[in-house]
Amino acid sequence: MQIHKCSGNKPLLDVRGLETHFYGEDTVTRALGGVSFTVNRGETLGVVGESGCGKSVTALSILRLLPKQTAKTVGGEILFKGANLLSLSEREMRKIRGDRIAMVFQDPMTSLSPVHTVGRQIAEAIEIHEHVSRSEAMKKSLEMLRLVRIADPERRLNNYPHEMSGGMRQRAMIAMALACSPELLIADEPTTALDVTIQAQILRLIVDLKERMGTAVMLITHDLGVVAETCQRVIVMYAGQVAEQAVVRDLFELPLHPYTKGLMRSMPDPRRGRQERLAEIPGIVPSLREPIVGCSFAPRCAFATAICREKTPSLRDIRPGHAAACWRAEEIMGK
Repeated sequence: MQIHKCSGNKPLLDVRGLETHFYGEDTVTRALGGVSFTVNRGETLGVVGESGCGKSVTALSILRLLPKQTAKTVGGEILFKGANLLSLSEREMRKIRGDRIAMVFQDPMTSLSPVHTVGRQIAEAIEIHEHVSRSEAMKKSLEMLRLVRIADPERRLNNYPHEMSGGMRQRAMIAMALACSPELLIADEPTTALDVTIQAQILRLIVDLKERMGTAVMLITHDLGVVAETCQRVIVMYAGQVAEQAVVRDLFELPLHPYTKGLMRSMPDPRRGRQERLAEIPGIVPSLREPIVGCSFAPRCAFATAICREKTPSLRDIRPGHAAACWRAEEIMGK
């Protein structure tokens, strides 16, 4: 199946009703329950939510990297430039991974081979997708290390991952991901294991490279502060579904879903002063091993009424370009 060029205003990536399940001996975990969103060319989309909400599962479903023995995408479509990735053969998917769609993971130590130099690992991706000689691939590896601003790249090219700091390893992972000029970069919590100063440098690097190369970015994070600084649009996920999606400015000015409001209140705010206790969202995330009746957030929601506990809300536009899966969003907006 061919991947065609995007035409008109069609999104680069269009995820429609994505459902992914994990299978145990006697259980089924419904990790994704109908996730829909788009990523446009050249934009940065933030995907935010608590641990276990389905952010990483969404990314791995897109790239079809989930373990086949225990996980299966059972519904929906993943349209990349008009072609459904779920209908491609494994051979066709290998041509897309690392070339047109690339991914940066949380922990580079689990993603980089400990027995090959960093330069060799970057070069291997270039050889596979660009069909160039080993010497040409190594030359481009050096260029990529310079591009991600690794100091003394000639020496670092021959380093093994354990010889680099965490920040350098993450830069090397970004270099590897961008080596073949992908149209979409999926960054899954790329700064989690780094200290605050290095986090800021890595995020700035991703933004700079995105603007320079025109790559669209899907940035997965639990940190709304990161979303505010780096993204144009955002989707908020809860219990395997999209609770809210909006332009970043609109989300921060007027969150429409009670869960998003709770996330906002739980963020540190210098204006509150050091003594003020952060608000927490009461209750726990529902088990995804049991069918959920009504709104998945209803048991934790101060706004919930009978309809919230009985009927599942669909994601709908409340304002232009601003959607929420909440029965009472219009009332909440007026408060």
